[in-house]
Amino acid sequence: MTAFAVDRRLRTPMPWRFVVARLYSQLVVFSIIAAVGYGWAYAGLTKTPQAGNAWTALCLSVLGAAVLMKVALAFGPVFVGGDRMFWVLSAPVARGPLLLPRFLGLLAVGAVVGAAWPAAVFGMVGAVVPPLVAAGVGAGAGVAVVAGSVVVQRARLRVQPWLSGLVALAVGALLVPSSWAGGQGGWPVAMAVWVVAIGLVVSAAVAVRHLRRADLAAGAALAGAARVSVNWFDLALFGALLAERRARLLGRVRSSRPRATAPRFLAFAWIDALRLRRTPNAVLLWVALLLVPALVGLAWESAVVPAVHLVAAFLATDRLAAGLKFVCRSPAMRRASGMPDRRLRLAHLVFPAGGAVLWCAVSVAFTPQVSMLNGLISAAGAVAVVYRIATRPPIDYGAAVIDFGLYGPTPLGLMAQFSRGPVLLAVLAVVQMSL
Repeated sequence: MTAFAVDRRLRTPMPWRFVVARLYSQLVVFSIIAAVGYGWAYAGLTKTPQAGNAWTALCLSVLGAAVLMKVALAFGPVFVGGDRMFWVLSAPVARGPLLLPRFLGLLAVGAVVGAAWPAAVFGMVGAVVPPLVAAGVGAGAGVAVVAGSVVVQRARLRVQPWLSGLVALAVGALLVPSSWAGGQGGWPVAMAVWVVAIGLVVSAAVAVRHLRRADLAAGAALAGAARVSVNWFDLALFGALLAERRARLLGRVRSSRPRATAPRFLAFAWIDALRLRRTPNAVLLWVALLLVPALVGLAWESAVVPAVHLVAAFLATDRLAAGLKFVCRSPAMRRASGMPDRRLRLAHLVFPAGGAVLWCAVSVAFTPQVSMLNGLISAAGAVAVVYRIATRPPIDYGAAVIDFGLYGPTPLGLMAQFSRGPVLLAVLAVVQMSL
């Protein structure tokens, strides 16, 4: 028995019509993304880079590599589902050949993402290095990140805190002005990156043959939850699994009891601060989003920047609203608190509202395209959108579906439920661009 025969046995045959239909939909999505990316990259290639843009491009590249490795390690990156676990671990063939196709696919994805990343960076700061050199360095870095993630997966090292520190360092470096011109090295740098990448690929190919059940099954649950959450348009399952994994990584925490003499309203507001202390990545993302409007201002017209500022303010505020989401989704917790629902929600809204005001005040200070009025609208709008999304009733999947003939069945009921919050965000974005 060979690994190829086992792999064929695991793959369910699919009619060619289904294959063509699936490829067609993927081709349409890829074409749209490619067209948008081409326009973004062309605008960057025709832009004259300014002093210090090479330093910004370097910091953004380091930030992208660190985030890519964090995501890869969260999923494994090599994982198999429960249906394949038996064959991978107990088939009378070597484990490496069974996992090799998935490993090669991950390397291809890493190379494509790495080669496309310079185009996204150039769209913001301009072409600070030749495009072919940037694509070569990016592809090699993407392969190195994926291969390094597989090596770390086999060694079972906890590098997520170190990667978070690297992300924080890259974000801090973006705030430091530099006159570094870049462009030095060229193809020798690309060759050096590929030498490192090839070495890591060889080490990862050896490590794939020794992956255990715990290594392969950890990411399967997260991938399954992500697939179900996307199919059902509800990220509650995915968020709950991420919270569980975060709690396991913490291991244990130090309890902090609010003062008995403090009012209950302030005690519940202080609980959000304690919760945030145990999730430092939320603070890191809150800080990183401060730079998004300024970076977009380098690439796009100034009329778009206020709308981007509003969306970034919403994302930053949403990172601080874990307590509000928890009490809104847990009737038992609301009954146990002994407070009216409205007052309890307002107590958990204090911390996100304060974070939104502080975020907007800091971001407006170094974003010239955003006025003080835009900052006030972004702060109030971000809090309002977060509150509407958090207080949304449970999704009713039995809502009305209307057949319009040409467009087919349209789930208007689901669309109306999911529009609670995003519609307000879109209206406020239009208001921001019209000011």
